Amino acid sequence: MATATTHQIPEDELSPKEVVEKILVVKNALIRNWKMLLLLPAVGFGIGYAMDTYHKKPPTYEATVVFNLGAAGQSSGFGDVAGLLGLGAQPDANIFTGENFFYFVKSRPVLERNLMKEVEVNGQKQLLANFYIDSSGIKTSDWEDRPDLQKFHFTTNDVKKMDLNSRMILNSIVKRAAEATEIAALDRKSSFTSLSTKMENEHLAGLWVTTLLETVEEMYTENQTQKTRKTLRLLQHRADSLATVLGIAEHKLARQLDYSAQIMMPEAKVSANSMERKSSFLQQLYYEAMANAEKMRISLVKEAPLFTEIEGIKVPLDVIHENKTNSKIGALAGLMIALILTYFRTVFSSSSTTTTTVRKEVVTA
Repeated sequence: MATATTHQIPEDELSPKEVVEKILVVKNALIRNWKMLLLLPAVGFGIGYAMDTYHKKPPTYEATVVFNLGAAGQSSGFGDVAGLLGLGAQPDANIFTGENFFYFVKSRPVLERNLMKEVEVNGQKQLLANFYIDSSGIKTSDWEDRPDLQKFHFTTNDVKKMDLNSRMILNSIVKRAAEATEIAALDRKSSFTSLSTKMENEHLAGLWVTTLLETVEEMYTENQTQKTRKTLRLLQHRADSLATVLGIAEHKLARQLDYSAQIMMPEAKVSANSMERKSSFLQQLYYEAMANAEKMRISLVKEAPLFTEIEGIKVPLDVIHENKTNSKIGALAGLMIALILTYFRTVFSSSSTTTTTVRKEVVTA
């Protein structure tokens, strides 16, 4: 005779009936507290919207330049000449590789030189730092409580000639400009680099990235070709010294030849021949020095890194409006608080109902 087997549900699992019951409990709890579920998110949204309105920021303009940094060539003659002068075979290129280059672009010396450059704005030339002061919004954000800085302008582009107050103002501008400047690799699979900024003035944003790219190229080239330029100065100085000595020797030779032509003495001809050999030797050294200096000039051109602009700034620039983040956060926070309160009210209500039922059963018994 077959016996029916019953499958008991483990204590840590819910039966379908219990799942349906809990869903009904949740539904009833949401229905009972629907006013709170609508009111608290609305209040949170209102508070966040008020904060967004109070702290409203003007739209910003995003300017981006994509460029490629080409490798510097190396002249075959540089290693030989620089080796003779004890300057090494090639310049150190590890300083500006990888993340080091990104730090270099936003470093203080680079940004200072960029700010101290003269740019043309509306047909008039002025320092980029002064245009930044007038157009970046720094007067209303950072200098709102500084009436003495509302009409401040730099009077010189030489940082060494600035007074302490101007130097401190320049430092604050450099820090603010660095925060608004972004430099990063465009993609892992490419060697392109993206240089971008976000500023309140469209003209300033575009002018900042284009001028900064030029400044980076200048300073990068100066650092990469530092040894070659030092070698060129030494060779040019040597050639100039030999030119002076050669000029004196040729002048003496001319006088000696003129003197020996007038006096028929063997001693005079011997002296003239000796000076002529000395002049020829100096002339050979001078030509070699000039040739080496010319090699250094060619090497300087070959070593200069090539900054190729792949993609220039858009015209017009992209406008970025501030997102209403506070209102979204307020609405979400209100909804979370409403759900938490609904949960506790439901739990406490169930506990009270259970307690009342138990008391009634005890009294009945």
